[in-house]
Amino acid sequence: MKTETQLRIGKIRYLNCIPFFFGLTEMLRAKGIESEVTFFESYPAEINQAMEKGAIDVAPISSLEYLRHQEDYLLLPDLAIGTRLFARSVLLLSKKKIEQLNGAVIALSRESLSSSGLLRILLHKKYDHRNTFEGVDQDPEAMLRNYSAALVIGDQALFCQPKELVYKYDLGELWQSWTGKPFVFALWAVRKEFAARNADFLRCFAETLRENLVNNLADPEALLKRALGIAPSDKRFCQMLGYLVNLQYSLDDSMKEGVTRFFELADEEGLGLSAPKPLYFFE
Repeated sequence: MKTETQLRIGKIRYLNCIPFFFGLTEMLRAKGIESEVTFFESYPAEINQAMEKGAIDVAPISSLEYLRHQEDYLLLPDLAIGTRLFARSVLLLSKKKIEQLNGAVIALSRESLSSSGLLRILLHKKYDHRNTFEGVDQDPEAMLRNYSAALVIGDQALFCQPKELVYKYDLGELWQSWTGKPFVFALWAVRKEFAARNADFLRCFAETLRENLVNNLADPEALLKRALGIAPSDKRFCQMLGYLVNLQYSLDDSMKEGVTRFFELADEEGLGLSAPKPLYFFE
């Protein structure tokens, strides 16, 4: 099976994407299509930019990136990164209680898009705050030295242990307690023009990706051991295991309700480029 051009895949270098990518190359090789794909590895915001520019064809993009460019993308069915309760890797670190942050200048990790939008919505809609936000390089200690509060995401948030006592707010938990819905941080999307030219190949890739995900999630303990070479005796092992088990990788009806509500609020806050439309999937 051949494509007109190679399938360029965006790969996020965070722990939460290991279930998608560990073993994927071997599965693609078994299907005879390994030579037809390439990978571009980076953090979420840079993956978003590469998709927008057409430098990659398919990736787990920030849900807010999908909202901003709905006309350009289709979603791969039943694939997402979200949470029903708490995120653990999307944190607001603050020197003050969140109720006292009205008017504060808050640092946002440049690696983030959906999480930054979520924080803006929560502070304005839930707490009736008016804040100023500045995008900075993600360095929790430096961010807290210069700002009252900082949004930190990914593995640095998961393992963050600030030297000074700070308040930690899990944005997934704040969202769930406020809306009663799950939050979807990322959606697997493909550029429409690639899907139109290479439907059969893309279908094979999507099926392989899903199969690899299901296999990895069937035994998350073995996944951590194989993918990271980490032993259960490592103090981080239980933390990582609990984190992966808590995440939601299937885009079921409740997850769709959560992302739809997020899109509605993002539109009200002017975070999208156009009004939200129904979710469109590659078939």
